[in-house]
Amino acid sequence: MLVLAGCGAPDNSGKKAEPPDKPFVPPTHAASVRGFERPVAAKYDSAGDVFFVANLGADSAGAHDAFISRMHPDGSIDSLRFIDNGRDGARLDAPQGLALLGDTLWVVDREAVRAFDARTGAAGPSISLAAQHPIALGGVAVGPDGALYIADPGLLDPAHPAGNPSSGNRVFRVDRNHAVSVAVASDSLRGPTDLVWDRRGKRFMIVSFGSGNIFAWRPGDAAPRTVGYNRGQMDGAAILPDGRLVVTSWKDSSLTIRDGDRLTAITGFPLAAHIGVDTRRLRVAVPLPTRNRVDIWAIPPAAP
Repeated sequence: MLVLAGCGAPDNSGKKAEPPDKPFVPPTHAASVRGFERPVAAKYDSAGDVFFVANLGADSAGAHDAFISRMHPDGSIDSLRFIDNGRDGARLDAPQGLALLGDTLWVVDREAVRAFDARTGAAGPSISLAAQHPIALGGVAVGPDGALYIADPGLLDPAHPAGNPSSGNRVFRVDRNHAVSVAVASDSLRGPTDLVWDRRGKRFMIVSFGSGNIFAWRPGDAAPRTVGYNRGQMDGAAILPDGRLVVTSWKDSSLTIRDGDRLTAITGFPLAAHIGVDTRRLRVAVPLPTRNRVDIWAIPPAAP
């Protein structure tokens, strides 16, 4: 995989650029974990020191083979089918985004969000969003109010990005009493695929598939605002403990670490899905559904 580094706009002042205080340290490949079946999301649980990985399962009509894996940070599999569709009352149709709230793992699954015990895998309540007529629910994040915020990008067609999405462009909110509402709806979102709460900035960061815009939005704001740009067809987003934003792009199969105007991009991630961050070791897990594997990359500390 190729590693690239760049910094915002060039200096056109004519002055000689000062060398950095420390040499650039690139991210390093830590592991490639195989054995999954179309993994589409990873979420790190700091309390259990494990990753949860959502799998769509066998790629065949009517397979109903979705499951959630539990993986150690070094890439070893703790339980391939920790939660398995149809076992012990668990239902998983086509899982997408993952979120953790206390000891509860929340899974976005078609028109619902489903709760599971993060320690035992036991099934909890399911909350339907069908009354809101979602098109294609994707990423999910826990807000500062303890509510779940879920992106609805609409119908996405990578072959014809100019036409995406046909509808959607919403973020739903599910509160602690399981009441569902539309938190924000805006055509400017152009297919929001994932969102993450930025604790330092006290805002959600939202990435878009249909444009290269990166949005910021605070609960209560009428509309999101553009705060940055990336390659288009973004699918996953995460925040590192030091506040840097990490995003994936289908357009150039990249994972980009954004530190203000300083960008570090790694390529070689075809159709990368929803990513997870190991906050203890500063590692990023990148699900690759078409390769049936999860890649783990170690991220160096932010440059001074």
